[in-house]
Formats: sequence, C-alpha cells, structure tokens
Amino acid sequence: MIAVDRLRRRHHPPVDEPVAEAPPHATEGTMPIAEVRWRERARVAGRVRSLRVRPWGDAPTLECVLLDDTGGLIVVFLGRRKVAGIRPGTRLVVEGTVGSHDGHPAIVNPEYDFLDSVL
Repeated sequence: MIAVDRLRRRHHPPVDEPVAEAPPHATEGTMPIAEVRWRERARVAGRVRSLRVRPWGDAPTLECVLLDDTGGLIVVFLGRRKVAGIRPGTRLVVEGTVGSHDGHPAIVNPEYDFLDSVL
C-alpha cells in the first residue's frame, strides 16, 4: 500500500459510493484466459493478483499476474518498473499475442485498458 493511500484512509473515512462498473463495451470480444492459445492474438479481462519487478537482460521488467475465473496469465511490460494505475486488485483488459514467460502463458507489452477506477 502506498503511504499516501494510508494517510488518505486515516484522515478521510471511506465514502459509500458505488465503484464504477466496466462499460458494457469494455469486455466485449474478450475470451476466458483458459482458452488463450500460444502464438495467437488474445483479448482477455481479469484482475491483477500480484506485481513484481525483475531484470530481463539489462532492463527492468514489470510482471503482473492477471486472473479471471478460468485461469491466469502473466502480463509483461519490458523496460518498466511500474505502470500508472496498475496495482493488485486493478481490473484490466489486455490484448496481444500470447507467448510464454517462465513456462507460463504471457502477453508482452500488451495494449491495455482499465475496467474500473482504482482508489
């Protein structure tokens, strides 16, 4: 948790406002993660379970584990230590060609969009 978030929560109690739902078109055309196929383009939606930064060659690499009800996929951002707005719990739609990273299905440098706002 970011220090600013902790301070904000300490001084401002949470407001019971509904969380913005995904626009109906945001998940159109997505497929379950369990159905992605290696070397084929896929568009999937899910929630970020975890993040980590690891070196890939000489460059830092941000790896996100994206989950839906059917499975998980690694989303890799080369040369990045962070991507604004992406943190555990963030709901995303990602699109790109499915490959493999550490023996798991992965999409490297995908097109992505947020499904809801993250506080």
